[in-house]
Amino acid sequence: MNSPAADAVAEGKRRLRAAVRALLSRGVWCVIGAQLLLFVLWSESFAGDEGANRVGVLVLAFGLAAFLYLTAGVSQALANTRDAVGLRAALRAGVSSYGPFLWMIAKLALLCGLLLNLVLLFSGVKPGGQPPTWSENVLRYLPLAEGMIAFVFVYWLPIVFVRRNFALFDSLRAALVTGWERLPRAAYPAFLTLTPAVLTFLTDASTPLLGLLVLNLVGGFMDWIAYIFCVEWLQDQNPAPD
Repeated sequence: MNSPAADAVAEGKRRLRAAVRALLSRGVWCVIGAQLLLFVLWSESFAGDEGANRVGVLVLAFGLAAFLYLTAGVSQALANTRDAVGLRAALRAGVSSYGPFLWMIAKLALLCGLLLNLVLLFSGVKPGGQPPTWSENVLRYLPLAEGMIAFVFVYWLPIVFVRRNFALFDSLRAALVTGWERLPRAAYPAFLTLTPAVLTFLTDASTPLLGLLVLNLVGGFMDWIAYIFCVEWLQDQNPAPD
């Protein structure tokens, strides 16, 4: 059994390695770039009083599919190795993980939609009849809620890709258990997941697009550091055979 001092040193090294691997991984930066592009496409597709731009929505749909493939590939490649990950390795890794990952995300989207409908039902708000202040408050505090969820389930995607466990409820349960067991060491993941949420919460409608892009860039980078940090801890628990 390692001493507390040795554990602290190992934890510090893991934090530094996660940041360096994220910084040196071209695959990670490609995902972040795709995320920023999707953000711009979303803003342009739904801008104006005419409603959604059909061509823009179609491009956005294809862009989202490509983004999810790249995300799956980079996540799997980072879980398969302890080195920086390039774009080519990510594209290869995405072949085996994209299908299960996409199906899992689809089930998660359905679950979130069901939970949202339940919240609306029990809050007494009728669909289409909610007062503007209610919807504005929901949108206002949504980044904080997303940050809290990201922190609570910070081990979810690492568990999915390290253990190749794409079962939604089983992997979510494992993430909760792992997060609870690792609570004494949760300060670093909390900083990485909650800081972007707080900064987003502090923005308003007057924030320029460039500022929002910078915020998304920083937040995306910190999210990948958190992912790699958790991946490396899981790898240490079950080291690959030599």
